[in-house]
Amino acid sequence: MPRESTEAMVRNIGRELGEIARAIDLYRGEALAEPKLTGTWMAHLLLCSKELLHNLLIDTAPIPRRIKR
Repeated sequence: MPRESTEAMVRNIGRELGEIARAIDLYRGEALAEPKLTGTWMAHLLLCSKELLHNLLIDTAPIPRRIKR
């Protein structure tokens, strides 16, 4: 399976977090929904940041050089 580009990943994360933020605004003040949505937002950030960091490390890693004998 091909790896998602870093740019596409950032766009998708932004879109997904925007959807969660709109849901939080919609249910603001509700005793059960607001904390669950806030937890979802935080978990999403943690998971996405791990994947994004992994992508960035791959994108910025130097290409290994062959050792000549």
